[in-house]
Amino acid sequence: MELIDLTPIQKQYYNDDHRFIVNPAGRRSRKTLIGRRKLFLKSLQVPGRYFHGAPTYKQAKDIFWEPLKSDTKLLTKSKSESDLVVKLFNGSEIHVIGLDKPERIEGQPWHGCHITEVGNLKNMAVWNSNIRPVLSDTNGWALLDGVPEGRNFYYDMATRSCGGVLPESRHGAGSFGTDGGDWAYYHWFSSDVLTPKEMAAVREELDDRTYRQEYEGTFESYEGLAYKEFGLHNFDRTLKEDSEIISVGMDFNVDPMTAVLGHLKGDTYEQFGEIWLNNSNTFEMRDALLERFGLKKPSRIVIYPDSTGKAEKSNATRSDLTILEEAGFEVSAHASNPRQKDRINNVNSFLKDRGEATKYKVNPETCPKTINDLNKRESLPDGRLDKKQEQETQVGHISDALGYLISYNFPLRGGIITGIPVKGA
Repeated sequence: MELIDLTPIQKQYYNDDHRFIVNPAGRRSRKTLIGRRKLFLKSLQVPGRYFHGAPTYKQAKDIFWEPLKSDTKLLTKSKSESDLVVKLFNGSEIHVIGLDKPERIEGQPWHGCHITEVGNLKNMAVWNSNIRPVLSDTNGWALLDGVPEGRNFYYDMATRSCGGVLPESRHGAGSFGTDGGDWAYYHWFSSDVLTPKEMAAVREELDDRTYRQEYEGTFESYEGLAYKEFGLHNFDRTLKEDSEIISVGMDFNVDPMTAVLGHLKGDTYEQFGEIWLNNSNTFEMRDALLERFGLKKPSRIVIYPDSTGKAEKSNATRSDLTILEEAGFEVSAHASNPRQKDRINNVNSFLKDRGEATKYKVNPETCPKTINDLNKRESLPDGRLDKKQEQETQVGHISDALGYLISYNFPLRGGIITGIPVKGA
């Protein structure tokens, strides 16, 4: 097994010692080959139990078994064709395992693993309940590669691995990110490896979305992202609560009930926190705000809510806005919510990269729900938000809370954000 003509980002990946590495690079771009070599090298350096895995037994055998026998033939002590395991002279074992029955890996600790086509695993539970626990006793590691499959749990793993937002990859360059701890993210295009002629032929055969997913390794949204302007330029890990007025955007959905917490400073919003309450109500949100800030003067908080809270609904006899006002909070609400498409456009304009003048900043360490929501919220072809996604995944509510605050304070006028006087600005 020879690794020749590796790109700089591939060499960095090969030598990287992060414990968990996510690599959704394009097809036929050497990601699985390099992963095989990394595992083999680790098995020589640290005797132990290792495995190559794939979503099904057949996939695992087809992808790994013959190459494994070839790669290890000079160092093999024994091998089992029935169990798909090679034992090396230094005491290491390398197994090939199908994860359609994840219980196959349970019962014994593992020192490391390489799993390919991660996006095709059954669900995130396979990682959380089956794979991750068997790596705990040995402080074991994992290489997690594969082409994306939409914005599913593999997307969640990828965004986690690089601290919240995926780095942008460009032709011939690749990208690298890290969460600052155990996790790291690598990515490159198939065009970094395959010939221009082959890439031109592939592009001719595939639609743009499939091409980007399969050969550029992008996590494509089925209908399209609602908040396309959100990115790394919105991140600021230094943001925290200060003495300014606390401006809160709030959505009154019951499960979850959500709020964004931040400071309006001139024509910007700096989000330092968030509240996410499952199966909740406005009384509990009121109490969460009071408990979090320990307020003797609740008027330090100004709430920009979902205007439907004026109606008497989930709380039977008292409207949501009345509950908040009676607690001492200042509540600023429109007579009605802006049209959904207008709110999306408003938020995107506010999120836009303007360099040092970027209007929205968020702390990714203290606002993970908000970041996940902005990364994943989908819109329909006509521009409306996808309600089915909201009902099935809870994605959408906290970005709505942010949208109410932005639309109230910085409404669009003729495509241009127009700030209005706000308390604490």
